[in-house]
Amino acid sequence: MKYVTSDIHGKLDRLKRLIETIELSEDDKLYIIGDLVDRGDKPMETIEFVMNYPQIEVIMGNHDEMMLYGLKYKDEKQTERWSRNGCEPTIKGFNKRTSEEQEKILSFIEGLPYFKIVDNKYLLVHGGFEPERLIESLKEKSLEDALTEQRDRLVWVRDDFIKNKALDSLITIFGHSPRRYIDKIFEVESKLPYEIWFDKIYNDKIGIDTGNCYDDGRMSCLRLDDYKVFYIE
Repeated sequence: MKYVTSDIHGKLDRLKRLIETIELSEDDKLYIIGDLVDRGDKPMETIEFVMNYPQIEVIMGNHDEMMLYGLKYKDEKQTERWSRNGCEPTIKGFNKRTSEEQEKILSFIEGLPYFKIVDNKYLLVHGGFEPERLIESLKEKSLEDALTEQRDRLVWVRDDFIKNKALDSLITIFGHSPRRYIDKIFEVESKLPYEIWFDKIYNDKIGIDTGNCYDDGRMSCLRLDDYKVFYIE
């Protein structure tokens, strides 16, 4: 079985309960499409946990990228942006690690892919992509090359991607934009508890960020084999 979740944000206890709930076996795969760190109380423990869990594969998220640029590349712009987005638990935990442990953690984050195509049916990406730019690039490039060309946007895009048609050939599954944010885009009232969002207009996108990092949110998971949904409060 193949499962997708996102936006863990240091909520390691919920991730462990999710794994127990879905009964993840050696033959299964759990994809985490970004944001292991920040806001929650165990960001470093979350990274270390998934690093040592063969059945888990992680896609880069914007918080993971900010961490990398802040701690390894010392990028001032990204560091300033990170400082406004709940970086304190991540920095605190990182500073408690040895130099060797820090190096392994940063190497792991640096090696994360920005997207994943699964079974020639699903595109897994943290934020989404710029639709018009992608369509133009696809005239001359493969999908993989066209996505790589806008790699810097894949963890950040929101509205244009969510509101417009995505891909004909693949269903795009994304995190990054919490359900209440998506509801706001379409001017509909959010209902608690938040549920996974299925695009009913184009039927080509699924948003699985149900606000795990917020007090009123929860962690969600989608099983790709049959679209069964799991929620961890």
